[in-house]
Amino acid sequence: MTYNRLALLKECIQTVRQQSEPVSSIVVIDNASTDGTGDFLRSIDDDRLFVKTFEKNRGGAAGFAEGIATATRQGADAVWIMDDDTIPETETLRTLTQTLETHEDVGYVCSKVVWTDGSIHKMNIPGYVSYEEVEDGLFAIRSASFVSLLVPCNIVREVGLPYKEFFIWVDDAEYTSRIFKAGHKGYLDNKSVVLHKTGANYGASINVATPESAWKFYYYMRNSMFASRGEKPWIVWFFRHLNHLRLDIRRTKGMPKEVRTTFRKNLWRGFVDGLSFRPQIDYVD
Repeated sequence: MTYNRLALLKECIQTVRQQSEPVSSIVVIDNASTDGTGDFLRSIDDDRLFVKTFEKNRGGAAGFAEGIATATRQGADAVWIMDDDTIPETETLRTLTQTLETHEDVGYVCSKVVWTDGSIHKMNIPGYVSYEEVEDGLFAIRSASFVSLLVPCNIVREVGLPYKEFFIWVDDAEYTSRIFKAGHKGYLDNKSVVLHKTGANYGASINVATPESAWKFYYYMRNSMFASRGEKPWIVWFFRHLNHLRLDIRRTKGMPKEVRTTFRKNLWRGFVDGLSFRPQIDYVD
């Protein structure tokens, strides 16, 4: 999935094409980019490349859902999911594939995600079942990000697609948790490595958020509420997220007044909409 990051997209596609484990298809969802991405994609001479361009920016969640559905309909055995700022090493896919093929009932396998200085990327730390290794470099997990995630297509057909209505944030955590809750195993393979080439090493925390990202916290609040719906009795769920809202509002206290107001409006709106937000799962036909 790509949106207005042409330089990163070029690097991502180049490293995907150079994998020691060849891919059968490269599906790129262009989320209405305006930076020359379309011209670049049309210039690539590779029969494996399939491009779908949205007429408007429908968000990363819709892009991932469309890409996963397309690869599954093409008859792939598994779909390797990543954003345009993901830079895999040459052996990244081979390692993921070997883990998938040598373990039973695997719902997904993800790579270790590092930042440009080699440290673990804070945005892509999976949810661990246990911090004890299953075997050398392999950990059992219950959730992961869409930064180098390998999912068998039979699993996609079983559990459906990510919620395209999420737009951004939480779509990957919800989807991998859904697979885990369906009884399948999730693994982090630390021997499979990718670089997440963001401008800074940060997590999705309001403490380090920039003013320009304030709008995203509407989706963070709304989507998080939906993703946890049904895990606890309604009243427990309600007050848990009300407390999250209170804490996040408190964290905006040191921001300039105008920025603080914008963050708080998005958080409140996300909370209110999260009370009734109920998208439906789409399945691959």
